Amino acid sequence: MTPFTVARTRFALAVVVLALLGTAAACGGESGARPTTSPPAAISTATAPATAGPNGSPTPATAAASTAATARAPLPTAAPGRLGTSSGVATTIRPPDFVALPGAKAYFGVLGKAAYRVEMPDNWNGDLVLHLHGVRLGGNEVYVSSPDDALRQSWIAGGYAWAASSYSENGYAPGVGADDSMDLLQRFTTQFGAPRRVYLDGVSMGGHVTALLLEHYPDRFAGALAVCGALGGEEELDYIMAWAMAAEYASGVRIPVGDTTGLGAVLVTQLPAALGRVDAPTSRGKLFIDLVRNLTGGPRPFFLEGLQESYLNNFGLLVLDPGRLTLAARAATNAHLRYRLDRSFGVTDEALNAAVRRLAADETARDAAAHPDAVPTTGKIARPLLTLHGTGDLFVPITNEVSYRQKAEAVGSGGLLVQRAIRAPGHCTFSDAELTTAWNDLVAWVKDGKKPAGDDLLGDLTDVGRTFTNPLRVGDPGTR
Repeated sequence: MTPFTVARTRFALAVVVLALLGTAAACGGESGARPTTSPPAAISTATAPATAGPNGSPTPATAAASTAATARAPLPTAAPGRLGTSSGVATTIRPPDFVALPGAKAYFGVLGKAAYRVEMPDNWNGDLVLHLHGVRLGGNEVYVSSPDDALRQSWIAGGYAWAASSYSENGYAPGVGADDSMDLLQRFTTQFGAPRRVYLDGVSMGGHVTALLLEHYPDRFAGALAVCGALGGEEELDYIMAWAMAAEYASGVRIPVGDTTGLGAVLVTQLPAALGRVDAPTSRGKLFIDLVRNLTGGPRPFFLEGLQESYLNNFGLLVLDPGRLTLAARAATNAHLRYRLDRSFGVTDEALNAAVRRLAADETARDAAAHPDAVPTTGKIARPLLTLHGTGDLFVPITNEVSYRQKAEAVGSGGLLVQRAIRAPGHCTFSDAELTTAWNDLVAWVKDGKKPAGDDLLGDLTDVGRTFTNPLRVGDPGTR
């Protein structure tokens, strides 16, 4: 099995690359190689409504177990009627050209500060899918991602047009993604006419975008598919903070949030020495594994494999944003979370939760009126939402789904939410069959009222996901 860390030199290089070159993996990335030629298309000169200026540079939050907000520069605010808060960072735009599939035409251009793509089938059925990509960390070049190949081919064959925005900036900015996608919907309507139905297809952070759009524009969309989605909203950032503080407690090594140099040394040497490897953990490493297991939904298929994949990525987020400078990071906190350990460790819940260091949120960043993209989602939806989530996803854990189910039930929207667990390791690792089946089931739900089946994610997840996993993955740890 893959260890917590690879050879020290490779790990150190990865940290340097993450911090300095900004090459962290993006969710919902490009499908296949980007073509070098494409049909000509007009470049739009329309400009999206401006948002407020750039963030200031706050003092890094380093106080232990403190609930008092550290002094920070004022946050920018969202423009009236917008969901996102722009960081004001200057960006460049990668050319959005692409080659259409047979039986379709490619359209692309620039809308405000974002690039876009539209693929229009020759036999358009009048419906449109808005594809919403995931987070991109590091770098200031924005670019468009085409949808998953299997879904894209299915859409074009079925007469569905699709459109996708690069978003006008990178980072964890779901509100910006929502605003730019709404701008693109208006651009599409101007050029091709109003779609009969508009569907959403959100991936990872795009799941957070999906939730924002469904909750804030209840009459604009017919239905949505969210895969590996951060549906819990800002809770995903809370999770990353909780992960780091769990590692600090388990290892006995203080993680110097806000000190890039010190953090690098901790990641390269001290944490690996204290925790060991996934397949050969130290006693402290076993404690960390159990903390993360309980933090992310308890025992379930492919948990350890997911832990292997996410270890570097999740700590890498601390390197990329060491001072919690962005709006999303400033809104993150682990102050409200309850940690749990198996009783075999001999630590009571009270002692554990008293010992874990707490980092408080900047409450002004978590203000629902000023920053709707930086607060937990509500679950209040008015249209069908079908989701897929991997059991071994440790980057966006399945607890996002649990949280969203609880929210939807609390506000009376539970009947519009169907969730499916896929027994798979890693983040966003779905088969073509799983994706296309989910899409076809969503369409049948929207058009014919045939509500599809799903999984109950509120109970024991030990053996969840057998119904909709297709095929079972190699090494599936089935219990039956």
